[in-house]
Amino acid sequence: MTSATPHESTRTTSRTTLVCDMGSSLIKVGIAGNLTPVKIIPCLLGSPRYSSKYQGDSEREILVGDDALKGGKHQKIGYRYPMKATGHVQDWNSLEVLLKAAFRDVLCKLDCDYEYDTAQYKVLVAKPYDMKRADLKTLVDILLVGLGFGAVAMHEQAALVLYTQGVETGVVVELGESIANIVPVYKGHAIPKLDRSLAFGGRSITSHLIKLLRLKGFQLNEKEDLEIGRQIKEAACYVALDPDSDERLAAETTVLTETFKLPDGTMISVGRERFGAVEALFKPNLYNSNESGGLSDMIFEVIQDADIDCRADLYRNVILSGGTSLIPGMQERLEQDLNRRYTNDVLDGRQSRLSSNSLGWKPKVQAPASRQNLVFEGAALFADYVSNDENYWVGKEDYARAGIQQVLDKCRI
Repeated sequence: MTSATPHESTRTTSRTTLVCDMGSSLIKVGIAGNLTPVKIIPCLLGSPRYSSKYQGDSEREILVGDDALKGGKHQKIGYRYPMKATGHVQDWNSLEVLLKAAFRDVLCKLDCDYEYDTAQYKVLVAKPYDMKRADLKTLVDILLVGLGFGAVAMHEQAALVLYTQGVETGVVVELGESIANIVPVYKGHAIPKLDRSLAFGGRSITSHLIKLLRLKGFQLNEKEDLEIGRQIKEAACYVALDPDSDERLAAETTVLTETFKLPDGTMISVGRERFGAVEALFKPNLYNSNESGGLSDMIFEVIQDADIDCRADLYRNVILSGGTSLIPGMQERLEQDLNRRYTNDVLDGRQSRLSSNSLGWKPKVQAPASRQNLVFEGAALFADYVSNDENYWVGKEDYARAGIQQVLDKCRI
C-alpha cells in the first residue's frame, strides 16, 4: 500500500470512503453507503508449529483469518488473537497484519486491475468500545502511516447502532462473542461513566452448554468440542420467559427435548440445557461468575443511574445488537424483566400505572432483524452522510501537526 504525500487532498467521494468495524472475533470492512461488508475476516492469525519464528519479513509464514482456521484442520497451528475477549487490543502488530489483509481484499475488488493507491481512500472506523486514548493513537498511526490512507474519522459504536434506528438517545445492549456491553447514549454520544459490561458472551454460553451436557454424562471436551457446542446452541438454545416453569416441564416431560448426532455417531439429547445454558446470562452465579447482577438488572441500573430527564427515552429505546442477541426469546425476556423491575422499584409495585399506560410509554426492547451487523450498518450509513464533510476528517498533515487530539475534536469523541 502506498502512502499519501503531504500535498495530496483528502477530498473524495463516498465511493472512495471505506468503513471498518473491529470486533473481538470478526473484522468487517466495506464501502460507505453499502450495508453489506465486502470483507469479513476472523480476528486471528496462525503460524505452523514447526515455524521457528511467528512473525518475520515474509507474510507467507503467517496464516490470516479464515486461512488460519482452515490450516488448523491439516496441521498444528499456533494461534494468536490480537483482541482480548474484552475487545481491547493486546497485539497491535498482528492487528495491523489483519487490517492490511482485509483492506487489500476490498481495494482489489474496487480496482479490478489490482493496483490501488490507499492515499485516494479514507476510512471511518467504528470506535471500539472503551478504547483508550493511547490505543486510538496507535490505531490512527496504523491507518494513516502504516497503511497510508488519505484521511480517517471515527464514531462511537453505540451511537452508530442508534443511527440505524433513526434515534439519538437510547441504550445499546451489545451481546457479542466474548462480552456483553451496555452503553447509554444521549443525543448521539455515550453518557460518560454509565456504561456497564458483563464478562459473559456467546462463547461463554457455548462453554456452559458443554459443561451441562458433560454433567449429563456425554463425553464432550470444552475446548475440542467448542464447535459442536456452538452448533447445538444455535440450533436449540433459547431464552426462557419463565425458567422455573420450563424447568418443571423438562423434568416431567420430553416436550423440550431435541436430539443431535455427534460426528462420532453418538446421539445426544438436549432438554433443560436448551435454556439452562443461556440462563447464566441473567443469573451469573450459575456460571461461577463473580458478577453481582445479570443482564436485565444491569440494563435497569444503567438507566436509573442516568439523569432523570433522559430516562424515559432510554427506557423506550433499548436496542439489541450483536450475534448473541439472535438467540430466540432474548428480546421478550429482557422487556419482561425491565417492565417488572420498573414496576416494582420505580412505581412501587403499582402495575396498573404501567398497564394503563398512564406514563405515556413503557420500557421497550427493540430487536432489529439485522442486529448482528448493526454496528457496521451504522458506520456505512454515517460514513456516507459525512463523506464530503471535510470538517469531520483528519488527514496526514493535520495528524502530524495536532496529533490524536485532532481526531478526538473533529469526530467529537
